Amino acid sequence: MMYVKIWQNEAFQTIEYTESLQKVFDKISSEEENLVVIRRDGTLYNLITLNDLTTFSSYDFDTKLIEILDPTDSFLFDTDLLEDALVLMLESRARILPVVDNEMHPVGVFGLFEVLKSFKTISAMDEAGTRAVIKIDDIPGELNKVLSIFANRKINLLSLMTAKISDKKRMISLKLGIKNIDLISDILDEENIEYEGIYEEKGDKES
Repeated sequence: MMYVKIWQNEAFQTIEYTESLQKVFDKISSEEENLVVIRRDGTLYNLITLNDLTTFSSYDFDTKLIEILDPTDSFLFDTDLLEDALVLMLESRARILPVVDNEMHPVGVFGLFEVLKSFKTISAMDEAGTRAVIKIDDIPGELNKVLSIFANRKINLLSLMTAKISDKKRMISLKLGIKNIDLISDILDEENIEYEGIYEEKGDKES
């Protein structure tokens, strides 16, 4: 399972909701772009980002955070799936979200950078191999036929992503565990599989 906790950033600062705005401006900077606001018992209250400072500047710096911030309902559990995180980020238009454990204690933050890191891993961009972008009929069993073709030839599948591109067609991105464009092309041609392109990827892990 692709859980949020695999990619969450565990380096974050906290501030209690009884602290003043002055303390926020003292702690937050271009190096520390967000602060997780907590209650006195250490549970999540809200999240302050660098973008919030413009709004806060209209308040007196002695104002306490609890006076101007409501409890947030935009947060993730560390056991949430990556897909849940993406949906919540889109719905709330949030660039970064706090992550909590099952007792509501902050354990990390999850933002656009973490999304990119997760996509890099899931798409196997950091592994050497060959990527094939193919088209198949969007009907049950078609994808399994393609996977069987490579499995029967002992070619390892590193990553698979799909996207519906029309009422009848689905585009598939396959990352295969060999570096041989010609071989993959010959296999697809032999099996009459339509493809958009075949690309060799070096991968970060290759020495």
